[in-house]
Amino acid sequence: MKAMRTWASVCALAVLPACGDDQDENVVPPPPASSACAEGQAVCEVSQNITEDTTWTKDHTYVLTTNVFVERGTLTIEAGTVIQGRLNSSLAITRNAKLAARGTAAAPIVFTSAVDKGSRQAGNWGGLVLLGKAPINVQGGEDNIEGYPESENTRYGGTDAAHNCGTLQYARIEFAGFRLGGNNELNGLTLGACGTATTVDYVQVHRGLDDGVEMFGGTANLKHIVVTLADDDGLDWDQGWQGKAQFVAIQLSRLAGNNGIEADNSSASPNATPRSSPTLWNVTLVGADRAAGASAQTQGGAILRVGSAGSINNSIIAYFNDFAIDIAGPDSIAEANAGRLIVSNSTFWSNKVAYGETTFVVKSSSDGSDFSEYNVFLGESGRGNSVADPKLGKALYKDPTPEVPGPSFKPEVAIPGGTPPNDGFFDTNAGFQGAVGETDWTAGWTAYPAS
Repeated sequence: MKAMRTWASVCALAVLPACGDDQDENVVPPPPASSACAEGQAVCEVSQNITEDTTWTKDHTYVLTTNVFVERGTLTIEAGTVIQGRLNSSLAITRNAKLAARGTAAAPIVFTSAVDKGSRQAGNWGGLVLLGKAPINVQGGEDNIEGYPESENTRYGGTDAAHNCGTLQYARIEFAGFRLGGNNELNGLTLGACGTATTVDYVQVHRGLDDGVEMFGGTANLKHIVVTLADDDGLDWDQGWQGKAQFVAIQLSRLAGNNGIEADNSSASPNATPRSSPTLWNVTLVGADRAAGASAQTQGGAILRVGSAGSINNSIIAYFNDFAIDIAGPDSIAEANAGRLIVSNSTFWSNKVAYGETTFVVKSSSDGSDFSEYNVFLGESGRGNSVADPKLGKALYKDPTPEVPGPSFKPEVAIPGGTPPNDGFFDTNAGFQGAVGETDWTAGWTAYPAS
């Protein structure tokens, strides 16, 4: 036991492969990689990259002190584990490694700020990044993920559409998203070129400095996603994301936040392939509520632009200061006119631009033509869309505080919608509009701290 205590006193940092080549032969060898902390150590600082299978357990708190890359092996995180990030720290799973983070509704995994409760704020630490080998539409098929200086650990992209970045389930990511400069920043959760074998399910991103969840290409699917009070967009995609998403609930703040959804194909080449063309079902997007008069923030429900295609179905888009849906630029307009960019069986309410043919129009500055979202998505389109009060459970959505529970995202009465496709991913019993039906799946594992 004395020798073990000697090892712990020297090797308190997480994931140290060795402590030197001249150890006494009587000293007990270091703990295996599955134990990143010494026995009895409550708080463990993680300051080195991970290069082998490693397990973080719920009886320790792991504090990221720098940008930690899982270079090889699988990082397993037990249900109920808390990971804290200090300033200029983050956790990134490289494309040669995997994440196995399986929380439960009763014991979610929490990624949060290392700052004391009551003083935490957006941007306290970086966030969580998963990188894979699925296709992206940049020249050469690979790129370096934004938010970091370029290195081999930041590369993503490839040809494996089924690549597995790992599993993230029942997890919260709070107060993340530091900015390196300009538009170079990390999101709460970033997925770069993750493939269809990746599992992202029951994940909340709360009070992030940038986007809640951003998809850089790939084919990964999302399910049961909650994004609350992001300083930028709720869900952002570009570089050819062709995945699926169901049950997505996004609420923006009165003080910050741009769009519920911001969708692009490629800013460098709007018609690059693979083209961004995700399929979304059961989405609720809630803005700052201009009727409350509390925000001058420019906010939109979903802006679909720069060649992005895709479909948004069975959705509620309400309380945005500026618009519900904006198809922007000639390339995405062409996708909408061709029926490859679709909004169906959805309800718009209390959005500045969502009332009639004369107001639900966006002029394309690129080609000078008028594109009428009203004619394409309302009017006589037969898409099943409407302008109506969805009667959300908490209609005005006050900013969540520790004293006020988070929004339910649930209408008082279920609004009928279409039937999701029976393809093995979508829940076909979700023939209602919005992210939440009879059962409030957001309850119990989410949290809405102000600081």
